[in-house]
Amino acid sequence: MVLPAQVTPTAWTLEMIEAMRPSVEASPWGGLAVPREALHGSHLFTFTDGGQRALVALRPVVFGRGTRLDVVGLVSQGDRLHGAEFDEALMGTARCFGASVLAMTTAREHIERQCLRQGWERTGSVMTKAIHV
Repeated sequence: MVLPAQVTPTAWTLEMIEAMRPSVEASPWGGLAVPREALHGSHLFTFTDGGQRALVALRPVVFGRGTRLDVVGLVSQGDRLHGAEFDEALMGTARCFGASVLAMTTAREHIERQCLRQGWERTGSVMTKAIHV
C-alpha cells in the first residue's frame, strides 16, 4: 500500500526529537519519559496539506490478533490542522502498517474533541496518581 500523498516519511534527527518535546511533555503519563524514551520505536512522518504541517510519530504494536498503531507524538507546525483531512491521512498511514486499530493517549482536550468529531471512540480513561518517594 502507498502512503497518502500528504504523508512523508521523515528521518529522526536530534532536531526532530527536540521538535516533539511539547507533545511528549503534554503526555498524560506525567512526564516520566524524556522525548527520546517516549518516541523510541516510533516512525516519524510529516503531514503537509496546504498551510497545514505537522510532525506525527507512530509506533506499531503487533499482537497475535492484529496490529495497533499508536500516535505517540503530534506537533502542529503550521496552520491549525483540519480534523477530517488529517484523520484521513492517519487512517491511510495506519492501513500501510496493516493496523486494525489506531490509538492515542492525550491530555489535550482540543485533540480529544477533534478525535471524537472524526469518529474515534473513548474506550476508557487513563487514571494516574503520583507517588512521592
